[in-house]
Amino acid sequence: MKRLVILSGAGMSAESGIRTFRDMNGLWEEYDVMEVASIEAWYKNPELLLRFYNDRRKQMIGSKPNHGHLLLAELEKSFDVQIITQNVDDLHERAGSTKVLHLHGELTKARSSIDPALIYTLTDPEMNMGDKCGKGSQLRPHIVWFGEEVPAMAEAVPIVESADYLCVIGTSLNVYPAAGLINYAPSSIPLFLIDPNPPGALPKRVQVIAKGASEGVADLMNRLNELRK
Repeated sequence: MKRLVILSGAGMSAESGIRTFRDMNGLWEEYDVMEVASIEAWYKNPELLLRFYNDRRKQMIGSKPNHGHLLLAELEKSFDVQIITQNVDDLHERAGSTKVLHLHGELTKARSSIDPALIYTLTDPEMNMGDKCGKGSQLRPHIVWFGEEVPAMAEAVPIVESADYLCVIGTSLNVYPAAGLINYAPSSIPLFLIDPNPPGALPKRVQVIAKGASEGVADLMNRLNELRK
């Protein structure tokens, strides 16, 4: 079975009502990203970050996978689909995708603030000051913030290197190191980009599908079926 690797970003979940930082009416209009998405912010004001991610978690719980998420899960019938996502929501999993790697962490989890290996699945949407791990340290969101390493990159690179098809969905390709993953794709494989507002400067071999996630994935399915004939 051919391996289809998906690199998904905020645009993948936008149709589900998950607000992004970059879009119009996005979170950057309310928050300086470095005040809610950096390790320095955690040291400075952990209460603010706990509240911010509690709100993001509640928004996620109230959202549903969109048609694009569901179509990616359906593609597992025909391809070995590996999803590498920059998103911290669980919409890919709730849609039925079975192989999902979260580069930047997961809203559904918490971890120790002194031992990153101590990770817990949350049973309550609220995290509060005083919630502690088994070693007695304050629990923090299981999110990779600016100023921190991205451990999952070590797993993501070989997945991209093994791709037969690669599709980027709803990401600006501006956030590194995640944006650099496309460079690990074999030079001979088809590359697709699904984005209603694609960047102008792209390698010639990238096939642009200038649509939102749901329409774009439907288009992708048709193109992949043509390639398999």
